[in-house]
Amino acid sequence: MRLNNMRFNFSKLNHPIEIFEMKSVTENGTPQKPKPVTFLKCFAHLETVSLKDYQASVQMGTESEIKVFIRNYPGITNKMVIKDLITKQEYKINHILFDYRNSGFSVLMAKEVSL
Repeated sequence: MRLNNMRFNFSKLNHPIEIFEMKSVTENGTPQKPKPVTFLKCFAHLETVSLKDYQASVQMGTESEIKVFIRNYPGITNKMVIKDLITKQEYKINHILFDYRNSGFSVLMAKEVSL
């Protein structure tokens, strides 16, 4: 099994997700509630807080944050939302770690959205 420069195995990208943004829509000049518009559907690798680090993450308030590894795709911003297509949970993107080493993937740091 071959690994890239960042030591990440692309065969881990097996979790279906959808990235969407909220767009404001007007009908006959009347503003409507923002509606989700799909920006990208892809496969990703999701990482949550490990069990050994859970207590420390509770103290820092980061227990509901995840890392989402995807192949590089231009145009993703921190105003978008990630939807896990298996559990139907939504996550708001906080940070985007861009591909500075030409490794072929990006990391999205996201926080769980309460339903």
